[in-house]
Amino acid sequence: MRRGYLEFLFAVSLVLLCVNTDADAAGHNLQGIVGGSVRIRCGLDPFSGFNGLYFQKKSSEGQEIFINGYYDRPLTVLPEYINRTFFNKTDLSMEMTNLTLSDEGDYLCIFICNGANCKETKFYLTVTANYSVPVLEVQGCRSGPGAHNCAISCSSSGGHPPSSVTWGVIGNKTSSPITDKEESVIIQDVNSSLWNVSQTVRLNCSHPLNITCSVGGVVSHAVSVCQDPDTQDKHVVVVCAVAVLLLILTIIIIFVIMSRRIQIPAETPPSTDVELQNLNSRQAG
Repeated sequence: MRRGYLEFLFAVSLVLLCVNTDADAAGHNLQGIVGGSVRIRCGLDPFSGFNGLYFQKKSSEGQEIFINGYYDRPLTVLPEYINRTFFNKTDLSMEMTNLTLSDEGDYLCIFICNGANCKETKFYLTVTANYSVPVLEVQGCRSGPGAHNCAISCSSSGGHPPSSVTWGVIGNKTSSPITDKEESVIIQDVNSSLWNVSQTVRLNCSHPLNITCSVGGVVSHAVSVCQDPDTQDKHVVVVCAVAVLLLILTIIIIFVIMSRRIQIPAETPPSTDVELQNLNSRQAG
C-alpha cells in the first residue's frame, strides 16, 4: 500500500514537471561579447528522477542543434563546440567561450526523465562587440572667412550591432553649431561581420569649441576647433619669444664653456746661461 502511494506521488511529480515545461516560456536574456564567454545555467536545483541534461540551440531554420550535456551514455559534441563548451554537472550549467556573432540566438536547457523531456528552460543569447575609440579628423575649422569650410569626420570600426554617430559640443551656450550632417556610412565587414561607422558634419565657427563624438557608447577624445585668430597670433608670438630667449641662453652658455677652455700661457723658464751666471757669481763672492 505504502509503496503504491510513493509510486503514485513520483508519477504525479513527473507529470507536474512535464506540465511546467512551458513555465519558462518567457525565457532568460543573456549578454555576451565577441571573444568573451558566457555561462548558461538551467536555473533548477538537481532533483531525483532525471538522468540527463541537454543544451541545445535553435538554428535559423528552426532545427534544434545539440551543443553539450550529459546522459547515461556518451554524447557526441559537434566540432565547433567541443573545444569551447564546458558542462558543469554540479550546478547544471554550461560555459561557452570564444563567442562569435553566430552564437547569438535561442537556446534550450532540457532535462531528460526516463528517456523523455520533463523540463526545459529557454534562453536568448545576445552577442555584441565593442567599437574602437572613434577618430576625429578636422579640416579648415578656424574663425574667419573660411568658417563655412569647417568639416569634422568621425569614424569607428569593429562593432556590433550597427550604431549611429552621436556628436558632443563643449563650450556652446546657444544653438547647435552643426549646420549640416552627411548621411552616416555604415559598412559590414565581409569576413568578421562587424560594422564600420563614419559620418561628417559641418560647423559654424563663430567661437572656440571642443568637439567629441561617440559610436556604440564609446567616446572619442575631444578636439579644439574654431580658435580665435588673435589668440592664435598671441600664442605664436609667445612661442617665438621663448625660442629666441632659449637661443640667446644657449649662445651664452657655449661662450662661457669655450672661454674656460682657453689656457693661460705659462712663464718661460730661465735659460741655462742665466743659471750658470748666477752660479759663478755666487762662487766668486
